[in-house]
Amino acid sequence: MENDVSYGVYSTRSRKFCFGITEPSKTKARKKLFDRIGSDAYKWRFEIRKIKRK
Repeated sequence: MENDVSYGVYSTRSRKFCFGITEPSKTKARKKLFDRIGSDAYKWRFEIRKIKRK
């Protein structure tokens, strides 16, 4: 069951997942976000959320 969950970057402003980031843990997803957009990742609108795979 644990393999069925991954984490992505969710934008609360546009209400969808963005940047195409899919990682097995929250910390890896957050690191990818910082690598991609830099310090703009501190903005309140970005959250790390679970993506359930089917």
